[in-house]
Amino acid sequence: MTRIPSPSRRLLAVVAAAPFIIAACSTADSEEPTDDTVESEAATVTAAPADSTVETAEDGQAEEATWLDIELADAGSGETYTLASLTGNVVAIEPMAIWCTNCKRQQDNVKSAYPEIEGSGVTYISLGIDPGENPDSLATYAQRNGFDWTFSQSSIEFSRALSDLFGPQILSAPSTPLIVLDPSGEVVFQDFGFHDSEKLLGILDEAAA
Repeated sequence: MTRIPSPSRRLLAVVAAAPFIIAACSTADSEEPTDDTVESEAATVTAAPADSTVETAEDGQAEEATWLDIELADAGSGETYTLASLTGNVVAIEPMAIWCTNCKRQQDNVKSAYPEIEGSGVTYISLGIDPGENPDSLATYAQRNGFDWTFSQSSIEFSRALSDLFGPQILSAPSTPLIVLDPSGEVVFQDFGFHDSEKLLGILDEAAA
């Protein structure tokens, strides 16, 4: 699998994804979220429609597939997967970017809780949403910081699906978004803001109940 796009493909990816990233960042990159503002400023979704669809094409014919069926790849191993393939586990998705200091702060909280997260069978995914980054840079970032969970680069298709489902702010890395799926693949939690280790574990435990 070729994981680093050529300059021309990277330019196309940046141009195509720019409206999502610009719209998202305009809502949140001017403020750093704090623990005290999560309740008042967070947008919480308790029942997002898991059957929301995106258009795909195969053999020249259009098909509809849910966002859970869009292929992602583990930046470290290169192995591909879909969220649908993770059905049966609680899945946490954290849209992020390497340059985002808020993301790093939240990921340090995840690191503290990760032995318990991993032990409970939760799949935690840090999802790179900056089209200027790539799987290799994500893998290097994760290794450098000792982050042992899954890092994946979002495709334009997947980012578009996230924006359609949750609104453009979901692609604003500094707002520290978090999406949690229960074992059936239903969205049971979506929030913005920092979550300390204890709060994060409580959210994931509740999703598994």
